Amino acid sequence: MTVPLQRLQYTSRHVSALSARNQLKMHLFIITTVLGCAGVVLPALLYHFIRAIGGEGPEERQIRQEVLRLKQQLQNISMVDQFANYARIQRKINSLNQQYKAKVSERSIGQQRVQLTVNGIIKTVVGLSCLWLVWENRSEPVVSLPDTLVWPLGPVLSFPSCQYGQISVVVWLAVVRTVCGRISNLLPSSSPKPAAHSIPSPFIPTPTPVSPPLD
Repeated sequence: MTVPLQRLQYTSRHVSALSARNQLKMHLFIITTVLGCAGVVLPALLYHFIRAIGGEGPEERQIRQEVLRLKQQLQNISMVDQFANYARIQRKINSLNQQYKAKVSERSIGQQRVQLTVNGIIKTVVGLSCLWLVWENRSEPVVSLPDTLVWPLGPVLSFPSCQYGQISVVVWLAVVRTVCGRISNLLPSSSPKPAAHSIPSPFIPTPTPVSPPLD
């Protein structure tokens, strides 16, 4: 009775150890994958978030509405009969155009500064987390595969301290980051060039009128 009981206890401990090891692999796989994706996904999400909340400000909207009002007023003035008044309004419109462009440029520079700062923080935190993860789990595999599936790349996939047939944390991080980077390159760029229609129509530059020749 003693020998079967000891075997049963040994089998139970062995099964528990295997279960705990499999759970560790699963947790390590999830954490490594999340960290590998975070360095690519979070900056893209941040860019779209800043664009969503960083739209036209109240001062810019007020200037645009004022230009629209002056444009409508200009349509009711004869350039020949009321040239002085026409030219005065046109100069005011051109001045407001410059103010609007300056406001937009100031807002864009501010958004770029915020994006660069937060991107730097994200990359620093993710990078340090990856270094800690690699150091603490340098001998723990993320995935274990049959030897026939990893040949002839077994030594590379197990770098630096895993066994043949295992994929190490550092290799899996590199694979995930490479895949996410390739997918990100296939998607629309996160810094598109401004299109021609992105500038409101009231702010299309209009030449200042020149006094008509006297007959």
